[in-house]
Amino acid sequence: CTAVEDKLQDEVADTIKFIRNAGIQLWVLTGDKVETAINIGKSCGLIDAQMKVITIEHEGDWINQDIIYQKLCLYEAQIGEAMTENVNFALILTGDALIAIEKYKVEFKLVELIHSAKVVLGCRVSPKQKQDIVQLVKKKNPKAPTLAIGDGANDVGMITAAHVGVGIQGFEGQQAVRASDYAIGEFKLLKRLLFYYGREYYRTCLLYTSPSPRDS
Repeated sequence: CTAVEDKLQDEVADTIKFIRNAGIQLWVLTGDKVETAINIGKSCGLIDAQMKVITIEHEGDWINQDIIYQKLCLYEAQIGEAMTENVNFALILTGDALIAIEKYKVEFKLVELIHSAKVVLGCRVSPKQKQDIVQLVKKKNPKAPTLAIGDGANDVGMITAAHVGVGIQGFEGQQAVRASDYAIGEFKLLKRLLFYYGREYYRTCLLYTSPSPRDS
């Protein structure tokens, strides 16, 4: 998902902080290279100075399932060390690594690592990979609601794959908006959409589904 176009929009950092404080896990899936994605993560407050950054990149010896599984176990050890020290960590995943993980059917191990992370950044991922990641989370954790937000045609697959799709009206056309369940003008409006309208809708549904005193 994206919170930026060519530059950060207004109040992106504040919105991200509010969402994180609500206990919602945030992922950024982008076609940018690792260094660019990390810089964006830091500038919008997604990654802070106290956070440990763990990068899962494709290596030359990723040639079979056993080797990749062992590599992911090494990353798991790094994560375990960070958690023992009570240090939050950001997990960086490259598109090439994801291709190998999917090819050799070790996605289950990846999901275990992902769910332990405070922040996940997918870098150099294709539109199809964005969609695959959302579907993977839904498959491995059916009770977890997912929301995808994007502003371009390359986000359409991800938006339609999530339980809730949000399109941002921007400079990249209207494809994301047309494919979404909800459209907003700026990323900062996601806060109001989630915590005012979303909460009010949930409360209203509870009122309609709750039995009346005469029915109990």
